[in-house]
Amino acid sequence: MRERFSKIYEAVYELAASNQSISEKITHALDVMEESLKRYGPNGVSLSFNGGKDCVVLLHLFAAVYYKYFQDSDDEIPNIQALYITSPNPFPEVEEFVKECIDRYCLDLITIEGDMKPALEKYLEQRPGVKAILVGTRRNDPHGGKLAEFSPTDPGWPPFMRIHPILDMHYTQVWEFLRTLNVPYCVLYDLG
Repeated sequence: MRERFSKIYEAVYELAASNQSISEKITHALDVMEESLKRYGPNGVSLSFNGGKDCVVLLHLFAAVYYKYFQDSDDEIPNIQALYITSPNPFPEVEEFVKECIDRYCLDLITIEGDMKPALEKYLEQRPGVKAILVGTRRNDPHGGKLAEFSPTDPGWPPFMRIHPILDMHYTQVWEFLRTLNVPYCVLYDLG
């Protein structure tokens, strides 16, 4: 795990320090994720993952930050906590890609089928230590326009901090990140 995450860490932080057009957005996302680990610790942070392109960017960035957090520790790096809320009939290609990501990124993924609110309630019952969830929402997504990087859930929802590290990345920057670093993504995107 250390070797795999070390390579991700090096590539991501090198890109962030470069003069490429997306370096500023990457640096900001890394700062937000580093702050989330400082505030809540690795046991208090989870990641919302559904196999989509935005979530893949989020996951790849977080793998780099996660490695950095544990870099100087001799302890084994724990698997990344993650939640996958599925629909009743997900695409088989998405399911296969999510399985690949479990192995590639050492995810401790809990899959819950159903609507968002009850799924989050169930997840937090299973993971009571989780205080914050990283979300791949971007500003131009529905309901993304007024979000901040750190946004508590709305009243009546399970209480946790929603963290939006890639909030200000544009669609083209998401693809630039994935292609620049050759990050695998779900084959459905190439099929239109």
